[in-house]
Amino acid sequence: MWEEVIKTILELEDIQKIQPDFSQLKIINKETAERIQVLIFAKENTTLQILTTNNFTKSLNKILSTLEEKWFKHQEHYTSIEWFNFALTRYDKLEEERAQTQKDIKEQRQAWWKSAIEMIRKLFDTRSTMDPWQFITEVIRLSFQTWASDLHFQPELDKVEMLIRIDWVIQKIVEFTIDDFEKYLQKIMFLSWAKLNVDYIPQDWRFSFEAIDLEWKTRQIDARVSLIPSLKLPSTVIRFLDATMWIKWFEEIWFSGRNYDTLKRNILKNTWVTIFTWPTWSGKSTTLYSILNYLNNWEKKIITLEDPVEYQIAWIQQSQINSAKWYTYELWLKAILRHDPDIILIWEIRSKETAEIWINAALTWHLVFTTLHTNSAIEWISRLINMWVKLYMIAPSVNLIVGQRLVRRVCPHCNIKIEASYGEKEEIMESVKRINESNAWMNLEFDWRTTQAVWCEKCNKTWYIWRITVVEAFEITEDIKRAIIEWKSTLDLYAIARQAWYLTLKEDWIIRVLNWETTMDEIRRVL
Repeated sequence: MWEEVIKTILELEDIQKIQPDFSQLKIINKETAERIQVLIFAKENTTLQILTTNNFTKSLNKILSTLEEKWFKHQEHYTSIEWFNFALTRYDKLEEERAQTQKDIKEQRQAWWKSAIEMIRKLFDTRSTMDPWQFITEVIRLSFQTWASDLHFQPELDKVEMLIRIDWVIQKIVEFTIDDFEKYLQKIMFLSWAKLNVDYIPQDWRFSFEAIDLEWKTRQIDARVSLIPSLKLPSTVIRFLDATMWIKWFEEIWFSGRNYDTLKRNILKNTWVTIFTWPTWSGKSTTLYSILNYLNNWEKKIITLEDPVEYQIAWIQQSQINSAKWYTYELWLKAILRHDPDIILIWEIRSKETAEIWINAALTWHLVFTTLHTNSAIEWISRLINMWVKLYMIAPSVNLIVGQRLVRRVCPHCNIKIEASYGEKEEIMESVKRINESNAWMNLEFDWRTTQAVWCEKCNKTWYIWRITVVEAFEITEDIKRAIIEWKSTLDLYAIARQAWYLTLKEDWIIRVLNWETTMDEIRRVL
């Protein structure tokens, strides 16, 4: 090290001992150093260590004056031209380091999926050398680039686990100690404008960051931060909202065949209600925003009430619930009709009053989209009855109920066809028989095989890549409207719907299995 070099005149042996500080070496570039035979190789506090041949005293004095003007001290060391040229070879190592740094930055910026996961683990191992702010922002960006929908920091008794959800399945990435994670949590809270002195109530905030995709295009990503108090540190979840990925064209939202035709026919009508039913994490945001994007033009006025607004769409009037200031669904719905909308999106039916207002909107020539939490599309009527909504209001206003689930798509690069087990054969054949009885035109066949992946690098050894949608579309025909008014049971409604080619969620799933798109294991996991 340079501290060991106490001589004013240095020989080759002395120069060989010097391990230069590259951050100081690059103050004078190689071309200039070679021309005036001066280089800066180290720094202690404000004192710079300078090596020179003293052959160009004018240039040397100019550099020293500049350093003094910037309040730097300096200590000169002298050597011959031959040994100075040897010292110049250290610039080659500096160039190698710079090239490697650029390569690492490029790989880190463009890391995607599996390489992004590996990059997170690599960063984690070197986090002690990084500024906490730089580390956590890079981890957040790389987590998004793994195709994750969420990033979780989950406190345990003596550690904090970092988890990411890819294709709706949680994966553990790394784990922090409680003390180590505290400084990163403060950076996340500061980044999202969360209240640092509040740790006794949940908090929901958001921020934005930039990510670069595989085509080197910069994308603006919104992130929603949810903080829930726990015993030691808040449980922290960051949900990624990428409009370029999630607001799709209508043709790209995973619907296929008859379900696609049914949905498209109904969303092009001028009135009535389309209800989407699903549990959490079923892709409702993607479907609803894609439908609004498809219908969005200057000829129609679209107004939404969301909780919260996830993506902003040009030309659409979007509004957000604020219960703390008494801005509720009911208050909004009473005011919205004065704004003369053609299409209304109500993010969720939560009460009898909410339901009756959107029913009245549908009956007064408005096209309404909304969501309702049920286990299947056919259970929507029971859910509304439990809210004490009158049947004679429900029947004429509702047009279509869509049930939806997201399932993982089997990897197309490593999947093979295998003979189904006895239990799978029985289950599939029973479903195929029911489908063919009510939809004879489909003429489904089963060759006793199902698909299975065998792990590869493309799917990161998970068997699956991305997701597909399984759907049940329950269309309200005149016969079903009549049955609703007559208080028919859910079984009666099902029987009538079967005559109109209705397929259940599981039957649509079986069709996906027969098309080699997903597996029976996914049915068991989700249903």
